[in-house]
Amino acid sequence: MTLKSHRLFFAAALLLSTAAPLQAQPFRTPPTFDRWSVNCGNSGMCYGSVFVRDQATWVDIRIIRDWRADAAPLVRLTTNSVLTAEGTISLSVDGNEVDAFPVAQLREIQSTIVAPPGFRPVGGEGFWIPVGPATEALVGAMLTGDVLTVELPTETNPTIIKVPLQGTRSALKWIDQRQLRSGTVSALVTPGDEPAQDAPHAVPVLSPETLPPSVLSVWDANRFCSDIDPAIFASLDAVAAPLEDKSTLYLLPCGAPTAYNTPYVAIFATADGKARQMYVARMTEDGPIASDLIYNAKWFPVQKQVHGFFKGSGLGECGIWDRWVWTGSNFVLTEEASRQTCDGTDVPLSGWTTTWPAVASKD
Repeated sequence: MTLKSHRLFFAAALLLSTAAPLQAQPFRTPPTFDRWSVNCGNSGMCYGSVFVRDQATWVDIRIIRDWRADAAPLVRLTTNSVLTAEGTISLSVDGNEVDAFPVAQLREIQSTIVAPPGFRPVGGEGFWIPVGPATEALVGAMLTGDVLTVELPTETNPTIIKVPLQGTRSALKWIDQRQLRSGTVSALVTPGDEPAQDAPHAVPVLSPETLPPSVLSVWDANRFCSDIDPAIFASLDAVAAPLEDKSTLYLLPCGAPTAYNTPYVAIFATADGKARQMYVARMTEDGPIASDLIYNAKWFPVQKQVHGFFKGSGLGECGIWDRWVWTGSNFVLTEEASRQTCDGTDVPLSGWTTTWPAVASKD
């Protein structure tokens, strides 16, 4: 073994931990509530979504909330239907019309509504519901109702999609809790008298040109990190996460993403302007190794954790998942799970075999 190999192995060993952090751990995957799923971006923007398909037509409804204290919820409706320009989209809850929007008018106002950084729309034609009273009324009705009826103006007859609302309240409560809004005047489900505060967050990095020179130098010198289209970079949820002692952790995409994996690098910058790349531990059959890439990185600002998920297929039923916890100077690997069989069976991450910490044999 060479001296360099010894150093890498020793570094990887230092980045391992068998001790569980004191804070509650985020799940390997976000929970679901009936038909609703929830998630958050690296910046702290969170959303709840429900997808309903009726024969060839589908509708996706998303309620999105940014991390800022005064950020109002946004509602986005997306469909694969071809809509008539002179038609109207009608939204009703439990048989009572909440609002109706001419398609032409909706298309006209879309450019005036700014999506939170890190939001990635799904395919199809998407519409932001007008912000303000229209969105407030719709969210309020969805929180108390059972069925949202979406009537879409299509070429022949209107297409009607029934969206179940069971799980809406739980999904938005999860967002309140994740953004630490519960008990404040800004909470959607569990409001209180406490003043609204910014949710735990990281600052979106939309362009490498905005990086400090020392961070840009480290990023540009690594592999082929800078070989990425600026528009793609802006869509990949790169962030600058504030840490203690006025230091900052940067999670930046490194090179162009593949079909289902995006590589990231972690760069640590101190208040005096210095920067260095961070390495993380990974487990192999022969022991730990130090890696400079984190795939599909997810940042959790409250727990100061990064999760990585290297997908072995587009379905994501196989691959390697890791949890790294920030210690103040490095990341330590506290959990790793893997599934080697790419067989098309949808197996949730919670059911994958834990490969670190190692499970003692019963023999």
